Amino acid sequence: MLILATSKIQSNYQTTIPKEIRKNYDINKETVVEWTINEKGNPEITFRKKRSFKKLAGAFKTEEKTNAVELKRSLYE
Repeated sequence: MLILATSKIQSNYQTTIPKEIRKNYDINKETVVEWTINEKGNPEITFRKKRSFKKLAGAFKTEEKTNAVELKRSLYE
């Protein structure tokens, strides 16, 4: 395994993603870090961009008739 960079865990359990990793994976303030444990019990980290509701709107098709006002109201129930 090649170690590209390291970072230190601070007293409040925060760390900085090293510049080399940010550059290589195009990480910015809109990036979400996802932590998982693989089958061997080892941690894995993946990066994805945040998804806004506006960007997801219309991404899925359904035969069910929908009403945007009712959908929004149901979010607050």
